[in-house]
Amino acid sequence: MINTTQLVVRTDNITIEWLEAQGYTNTHNFPNGYSFPVFIVDLANKEMASTNTTCMAASCSCGNSPIVLSFGQVKQNY
Repeated sequence: MINTTQLVVRTDNITIEWLEAQGYTNTHNFPNGYSFPVFIVDLANKEMASTNTTCMAASCSCGNSPIVLSFGQVKQNY
């Protein structure tokens, strides 16, 4: 099931640029120096945020299995 408030998105320049064009705030100035393969998109606040292995592991240990979305999935569904 896809979380409808926060998305886990594969990190790539096209996705970041498209989200910025949609009005999302890039507070961490992605992708400069960001090497983690995914980032978080907060739909309610229209922001992009970094994440890390610890946060992702904690989420999974609580029973959440985040679905990592590609650019095409983000664009098609949101």
